[in-house]
Amino acid sequence: MTNHAIFSQQIVTPQGVLSGHVHVEDGAIAAIEAATHANSDAVDCGDDLLIPGLVDIHTDNLEKHYQPRPGARWDSLGAALAHDGQCIMAGITTVFDSLSLHGRKDGLDRKEALAPMIAAMDQAGSEGLLRAEHLLHLRCEITNPELLSLVEPHLDNPRLKLLSVMDHTPGQRQTADLNRFKDRLEKAGTAKEEVASMLATETNWRDPSAGPKNRETIVALAQEFGIALMSHDDATIEHVNESHQDGCVAAEFPVSLDAAKRARELGLLNVMGGPNFVRGASHSGNLSARACAAKDLLDILSSDYVPLSMIRAAFMLAEAPFNWPIQRAIDTVAKNPAHVCGLTDRGEIKVGQRADMVRVYLSPNGWPIVRSVWREGQAVG
Repeated sequence: MTNHAIFSQQIVTPQGVLSGHVHVEDGAIAAIEAATHANSDAVDCGDDLLIPGLVDIHTDNLEKHYQPRPGARWDSLGAALAHDGQCIMAGITTVFDSLSLHGRKDGLDRKEALAPMIAAMDQAGSEGLLRAEHLLHLRCEITNPELLSLVEPHLDNPRLKLLSVMDHTPGQRQTADLNRFKDRLEKAGTAKEEVASMLATETNWRDPSAGPKNRETIVALAQEFGIALMSHDDATIEHVNESHQDGCVAAEFPVSLDAAKRARELGLLNVMGGPNFVRGASHSGNLSARACAAKDLLDILSSDYVPLSMIRAAFMLAEAPFNWPIQRAIDTVAKNPAHVCGLTDRGEIKVGQRADMVRVYLSPNGWPIVRSVWREGQAVG
């Protein structure tokens, strides 16, 4: 179905909500025509909302499917397909698979897992098995002495559209308060001895002296290859100043309001996690996404570790106490994340944009339910 029309009484456009038809030709939005009833040959969404496809620039979800339980490795292609399906049912039509270039998590050696996960996603894409468009976000842990050997083999991958610089060394940024970090783990049932072992394991492979040079090199590579660059877990004004100087376009998960304010002053967009917003708090005890929104400092929501959190958080922004216009709320999960990474061909329902769209039923309990998904005009969910 190359050329067709979709009718909705609630099309979320940049100008607001209208009733009418979205005409799709050759994968793009050719026209938006006001109407009160569906044409006989149109897909009729009734009073369900029609919103642009979501764009997720930070998700750990592929890694979770590659190792669904500690020590239990899954087939890499199967993991790619499961991850893709979960994204589509959450209304995500463009996803940046965000892979960490450091350490271990729940027994998973991320260095060992990196190439198989990328290869599986490349294979699934080349064989036409994916419903969402999958791009690549490499999360560069600057204290990893092997960082550059992990990044360089993938610089020519056409899916690589985002790099981020980070430092998760215990006692830094996200875990600046080690006592609070230890207390959180112990309250979750982790024995003190195990916490101590985790901290030792997390620091043994790091080389803090490699950090400055690694960061400088990643910044240079981003500029050389024209890849968008973001910072991660900026906690202080000084951190944000450095990120701005390095050419970062966004601050992912700022740790403090001061950092978020400074990012906004310097023109960086603030990225917060959807789970943080939906839950009402950061799982690590840092800045709340809701507090960021309340101060009008929230620009982008990512799924982080729960794909369905993005659409839920966006619709929560349109409710009390925030009461954002629906088009502004949807921008946080569509236009803003797309455009900050240079994907200016998507993220809005307007003429000339890619026909990536999602039909949403807003249930009485407040949960937005994805009923249909189109990517470049083709039904994929």
